[in-house]
Formats: sequence, C-alpha cells, structure tokens
Amino acid sequence: MHETSAMDLASYLKTLPDCRRLELRGPSSAMLNHVALPGGLPDALAKAAGQVPVGMSILKFGSRSIVGSFTADGEPWVLKYYQPASFAKHLTYGILGSRCHRSWLAGLAFAHIGVPTPAPLMVAEWKSSGGLWLKRSFLATRHAAGISLAKFLDQSSPDDPRRLKVAAGLKDAFGKMARHRAIHGDLKENNIIISPDGGISFIDLDGARFLLPEDRWKKLRRKDRDRFFKNWKETPEVAGLFRHVFDSP
Repeated sequence: MHETSAMDLASYLKTLPDCRRLELRGPSSAMLNHVALPGGLPDALAKAAGQVPVGMSILKFGSRSIVGSFTADGEPWVLKYYQPASFAKHLTYGILGSRCHRSWLAGLAFAHIGVPTPAPLMVAEWKSSGGLWLKRSFLATRHAAGISLAKFLDQSSPDDPRRLKVAAGLKDAFGKMARHRAIHGDLKENNIIISPDGGISFIDLDGARFLLPEDRWKKLRRKDRDRFFKNWKETPEVAGLFRHVFDSP
C-alpha cells in the first residue's frame, strides 16, 4: 500500500494496473487482482463465481445480495453474490455500473491510498442486451480477521492500549480519505473490523466514493461522520475516545 496524490488515484482508477481481464464461461466481464493473487485464479474461486459453493458459511442473506465466508486452498475468502432487486436496477446497474463493481473499485482504491481493507481478489458480472442489462454480479475478497469495532470495545477495558491504537488508525485512515475526497458511505460499527493487535480494516464498500467535487464530498463526509458517531450516542466515553478521528488532515 502507498499514498498518492488525487491525480495519481485518478490515473490508477483509469488504468487499473494491478488487474487483468479474465476469460470465464458466461460473464461478459471478469477481472483478477493479480497483485493479490500472483499465482493466477484458483480453481475453487473460479467455480465459486458460477455458483455458491457447498460449505460456504452464510454471513448475510438479503434480497439484493448473499454474503458468505468460504475456505479453500488453505485461505479464507469472503464471497458476495449480487442480484439486482428490480427491473430498474437491472437496467441502471447495466448502464451506469453496479454496487458490486463500485465495491471492487473501492477496495482497489483504498489499498492504493493506504486505507486498510481486505484485498479484492476477483469481480465478475453477467450481462445481456449488449451489456445494458445486468443479470448478476460476483465479488471475492480476502477475509478480515478480527471482530467488529463494537465487540472490541465491549470486550476491552477502558485502559487497553489497543483502544488508542484503534483511534489513531481511524484518524489516519479518515485523513487519507479526506486527502482524496473519499467517503466510506456506511460507517456502521460492524463495517469496521479490529484485529487482535488493534489494527483496523474497513469492509462493505458498496457506498464508497472517491475524488468527489469538494462541495459534494464535504456533505457526504458529514454524513460519514454523523453515521460513525451514531454508533456511540449511548456511550459518551467511546465518543470521547474517537472525538478527533475526523480532524482535517
């Protein structure tokens, strides 16, 4: 991971040098993060793109997506299967880009600017009608080892030095987002994972945005901040711990 200027990030997102196109049966587009998977696409991951693998542990089962944890080739993955929920979404996502594809780009962008997130491994989308109609999408990422931020705070004591490490990690990450006019878009406490040593990792990046016009970025950053502190409205001592994490860089 490395820090870049806003122009560098724009250039990176335009060329995606860490990715290469895949030829898979059926999807009109598929890409692999060859930096995260230098040995190529594992067979188990290629099969999982086509259908939910037997033995996957379901983490979320919703009308728009199924999310699960699956271990193969000795490595835990998070697999996400997206299904547009309406006629309009099939068409809109086909033309303007899907939540799945935005999450893929967000994972790459976060890693590029040094914001911790599980590496995105592969994305695939099945389309028809010349690419105007999105049937379904698939995203695979590495697994973020740890527990949610709320569980970490519940299980750690107020004087646990890892709490200060978490606060410092959040301040650093939000500062990097600010320098690239980026937002997460859904800062629920369970979308921030804390590792055993106090490291942070952001997940569920469907709502993330980058290089926004400044006025729009400021408005959405306030929403990020408000959503983050909503988690701690009943625990003022935690809000105090995090009071400076959104300071300007």
